[in-house]
Amino acid sequence: MVPDVLAFAFASEPSAISVPVSTNWLGLDGNWSPVSIRVGTPPQWIDVLVSTASQETWAVGGGGCDGTDKCTRERGGLFETQNSSSWSEGGYAALGLDLQLGFGGYGKYGFDSIALSDHVSVPEQIVAVINTTEYWTGFLGLGIKATNFTDANRLTFLSSLIENQSLIPSHSYGYTAGAYYHLKGVPASLTLGGFDAARFEPHDISFDLDPNQDPVVAINEIKVTAQPLAASNVSTGWSENRTTLLSNADSAFFTLDSSTPYLWLPESVCDRVEKSLGLIYDPKLELYTFQENTTRYETLKNWNLTFEFTISDLPNSANEISLSLPYAAFDSQLEYPFPGLNATEFSEPTKYFPLRRAKNDTQFTLGRTFMQETYLIVDYERNNFSVYQAKFASNAILKRTLVDISRPKNSTLKGPEELHGSRLNTRSLVGIAIGAFVALLALIALNFIYRHWCCFARQNRGDQGGKSRITSKWYHCGPFRWLHVAPRRISTLEVDGSLEYAKEFPTDCEIMELPPADAKELHGSQVNSPVCYHEGKKHAINIISPIDHDPATPVELEDHSYPPGEKTLTVRPKFVPYSADFVGYHGSQSPSVSSRSNEGSRASTAVVSPVTPKFHEHLPL
Repeated sequence: MVPDVLAFAFASEPSAISVPVSTNWLGLDGNWSPVSIRVGTPPQWIDVLVSTASQETWAVGGGGCDGTDKCTRERGGLFETQNSSSWSEGGYAALGLDLQLGFGGYGKYGFDSIALSDHVSVPEQIVAVINTTEYWTGFLGLGIKATNFTDANRLTFLSSLIENQSLIPSHSYGYTAGAYYHLKGVPASLTLGGFDAARFEPHDISFDLDPNQDPVVAINEIKVTAQPLAASNVSTGWSENRTTLLSNADSAFFTLDSSTPYLWLPESVCDRVEKSLGLIYDPKLELYTFQENTTRYETLKNWNLTFEFTISDLPNSANEISLSLPYAAFDSQLEYPFPGLNATEFSEPTKYFPLRRAKNDTQFTLGRTFMQETYLIVDYERNNFSVYQAKFASNAILKRTLVDISRPKNSTLKGPEELHGSRLNTRSLVGIAIGAFVALLALIALNFIYRHWCCFARQNRGDQGGKSRITSKWYHCGPFRWLHVAPRRISTLEVDGSLEYAKEFPTDCEIMELPPADAKELHGSQVNSPVCYHEGKKHAINIISPIDHDPATPVELEDHSYPPGEKTLTVRPKFVPYSADFVGYHGSQSPSVSSRSNEGSRASTAVVSPVTPKFHEHLPL
């Protein structure tokens, strides 16, 4: 009982939620691990990528595919608004994601429910339906900036979980993008209201969010190392097995944004990367590829390259973090119908390096490629975030260590306690559970004392009468006597006896008699006198008809013995009733003769009932 109470107490507290991840890998520009959400009523399952820069939820609509299962599967599933009874359309509006990166387009906005499980569902959330290929998959935004495209601000999904639903303890999350190239594929991890401690290597360095509440870091250095140094490295201008791609002189701020897969670096840095790795820039794609030089691609794979990023809160700050990414994190490919790619649906994928030339510092971004090898924790309550080296395990989905991020007392954001003033905190609930347990123990102790006193008092009263009549059990006494269920009464059957000596059984049970009913007689016919044998002689017994017979007139047996004059009957001794010792006897058959027995009736002066005549058991019917 107590564990159930405690479980209820703790279950009522907001706690971190792990968002379900899909086993599929999506993308035209790489293999990316999506999360699974349910949209609409009844819920429609869709797989979407995570956006750390957006606060909205996007879903691919029915117009985004050609009706084939292949397209539906590769885009993470479709959300059909006409099939949702809870969809409320708001109209078309511009998609406001990463405008500084040149992205745009329009979406059909509306409101609908978003669920993560059967128990985690948020109604009336902003959903944008996209039907173009400019964005290949949908997104689940993790921002908390309210959206207003109608007449009122709407809470984001993350904010609704705490402010409206009281399901998570704070405005916070932990996220890593997952890595297709590790082990057999390690999927993404997204925790709302906390983080998964099993997915990163901890440290104690944190950074401040920028004024837009975005995670922005300063990159002080980027170096690449080849292990071991190959002779072919000399042709790229490497003087040693380690070269610098971004130095302290190029230190600048970069936004962590999982909405884009690329690293948006300054043009000078991109030039160094191109020269060091032998990449070819494709102006149509605005990306770096190998084109037809497949040999160069195989050479880079054999160099065992490791890219080391040194980041801090401010440029050239001594409070730095070093994060490493293997070349496999950058080994990506483009597939049809990627915009601008010269290919068909039957073409082989094009190998490329996910690097883009930033036109200005507003485009400096570390995208999803960087977040494959890092773990990001954002705490909006304290306006800070941390970046860690990610860890990979084959059982990452099953072996989770979720940790809640609590709300500080001075938080400026609304929380569950403010909206639910009557909600009890953990200490109060635990106190109530412990108090209930102590009260239960006290009640059991009082019942134990009372039942012993009760039975002892009954025993004393019985001993004063000369004989103990204690028959009570412990459950017959005290406050718990209502727990004892009395046995069902069974109809009492009449035992053998005599009409001369009435015998009553002592009983504690109340005998209920049915009300009398008028006697009903059956129609009869003439019955011939049967012949029976008794002690070696034949006797004929006249059956007295109860019809028109006076009950006050004694019935005499008429002797029809053969030969005449030899009438002899043996008189049985008078019945001696049981002594008190036989009360309740359940052994062999009683030695008495039942008054219902025909043999006993011949030795008795009893009057045969005119209502219910007794027939001998050997009489023919």
